[in-house]
Amino acid sequence: MMKNTKTNSNLPESMQHMITPQYEQIVNEIENIYHHPDIGLITIARWLNLSIMAPNKKISILLIGNHSAGKSSLVNWYIEDNVQRTGVAIETQGVSIITSGKRRESLMGPATMRLFPYLNPLGNILGLLNYLTTEISSSKQKKFPLVSFIDTPGLVDGTMAYPFDVDQAILWLGAYADLIFVLFDPIGQALCKRTLTLVEQLNKLNPEKMHYYLAKADEAGSDRDRHRVLMQ
Repeated sequence: MMKNTKTNSNLPESMQHMITPQYEQIVNEIENIYHHPDIGLITIARWLNLSIMAPNKKISILLIGNHSAGKSSLVNWYIEDNVQRTGVAIETQGVSIITSGKRRESLMGPATMRLFPYLNPLGNILGLLNYLTTEISSSKQKKFPLVSFIDTPGLVDGTMAYPFDVDQAILWLGAYADLIFVLFDPIGQALCKRTLTLVEQLNKLNPEKMHYYLAKADEAGSDRDRHRVLMQ
């Protein structure tokens, strides 16, 4: 595969255009519109003292929800690879990006920033860099090569102290992500106040991105019980 890529790069531009899939051509053209060093939109915005975010090649999906709502389990199920720890205890304490790659690899905060430079604003949130990770999986299941998941800490009320401003981080990620999946656990029969507040803010700012999922629906009892859960 590497040899083919190298060979293609030496072909005339017209021939490369013929053998490149149409969707890839579109993505490459969009990337050039933003990243052209002289007349790209990012360069023009810099001249005007503005900041814009270039679209990513992959669809990014932000996962939020109560503690033990099934966010990490959803990721593991979708990619058919146990990259995220799951359990009754709060396993995800930071922000974890799950994306596809050639081999299994884990990256910490600084390496994650280099891999995803558009996440640099997250570095301004005190304490987050130490709790920012990337999990790279070689899985090709479903449409995983086309998407990246952003897993976030389980949300709880009370005296739970997060190592960074989790609300600020989720709101920023909500503005960046293409889709926002809200998962809730029907067994608890209620979303905590922190989750409800964040969902309300995200829905106000990004209503077109919001999608809601009932985790563990098979354990929710009768149809009447499930209906009551959905009405909460």
